[in-house]
Amino acid sequence: MSKSGDAFMKLDKTPYEGEFVGMCEGVIVAHSKSFDEVYDATVKACGSKYVPFVTQVLPAECMLL
Repeated sequence: MSKSGDAFMKLDKTPYEGEFVGMCEGVIVAHSKSFDEVYDATVKACGSKYVPFVTQVLPAECMLL
């Protein structure tokens, strides 16, 4: 997994439930309910040096199958 993927798995996601989170190299650089806003801010923060990581934080009671 990527550095950001590993960091996301260990992250306390409670403050970000229902939002999208953007990370570069394991550091949160943006979060919002708007995917486009987070994606744009993350791409800008990562530049061409790093691959942006954007994912949605689902509420704890959600289960993906």
